[in-house]
Amino acid sequence: MRVGLHIGPMQDFRPIDEILDFVKRAEGLGFDPILFADSVSLSRFHVHDPYTLLALASRITAKATIGTCVTNPLTRHLSVTANAAGSIDDISGGRMLLGVGTGDTAVHLIGKKSVRLSTMRESLTVLKKLLCGESIDFEGQALASNWRKPDLPVYLAAGGPKTLALGGELADGLITLAGLSPETIEWVRGCVAEGEAAAGKPKGSVPVWIDGLLSFGEDREKVRRAIKPRITSFANQNFRVAFHAVPEEFLPEARAFRENYDETDLGPGTKNAKYVTDFMIDRFGIVGTTSDVVSRFEGLAEMNVETFLVAMPFSLEERIAIIEMLGREVLPRIG
Repeated sequence: MRVGLHIGPMQDFRPIDEILDFVKRAEGLGFDPILFADSVSLSRFHVHDPYTLLALASRITAKATIGTCVTNPLTRHLSVTANAAGSIDDISGGRMLLGVGTGDTAVHLIGKKSVRLSTMRESLTVLKKLLCGESIDFEGQALASNWRKPDLPVYLAAGGPKTLALGGELADGLITLAGLSPETIEWVRGCVAEGEAAAGKPKGSVPVWIDGLLSFGEDREKVRRAIKPRITSFANQNFRVAFHAVPEEFLPEARAFRENYDETDLGPGTKNAKYVTDFMIDRFGIVGTTSDVVSRFEGLAEMNVETFLVAMPFSLEERIAIIEMLGREVLPRIG
């Protein structure tokens, strides 16, 4: 099983050299892929532009796949996204992965709604054609890119059944934050298989990457309390539209979380954290002692998870501690 990183918003804007040192250290420890969120620095978020970071990261890494986790079709025109992805692929020597989704916090923070499934379908088609240099009509305009990047993978971030199926049909792979439990992972794979069947692909041929939040410490209860602010965005992304694969006994708390969620209250001090429950922590995260973390990763390996993306708390110091622990305790056991 590969273990990669999903690098999202931080507590503050750290000096760029500190971020690049973190990325270089992560690659040295064996993390691959290394992906950057495409969000916006509104509310309490502090996040650099992903393509700026990718351009710099491409020069200080050598082997790891790098890319977006994820961008969307609303905050950037698809021709701009294709050009940025092609540029990073050139700079990195062919290591770019374009992760795209329907839009979550980045979209809602600017007052827009997530894209519809039909728009996402069109977006995947347009991006792949632009990266291959094929001409296409988009929004009444004939577009033709100069890039010839047929091997640049386009992954779809998905959590609902229809979007998961769309990824199985059209994308080169999927990234899902739907959850880490065996039941949720099997549900995800079943949805993807429907899309694979619709496209005439063999079942299981489209890679599914599991994305989850990780935090650890000697005091299990303390670290679980501390992770609640970070869990809020994961839970909200999944519960915003529906409560897919949520067991009946946990539906009341999932509904209460969503009913009380404030889209503008984000970051380490969010009041949304008080609605996070143990069920949500365990569904969306690996949180506890080092022994707990090792056990959960061994369980994921037994479920034949191909790639796990580690999302982390807001603090850079915590992130450094996490990759050091995983590099020492986990990667040697599951690699």
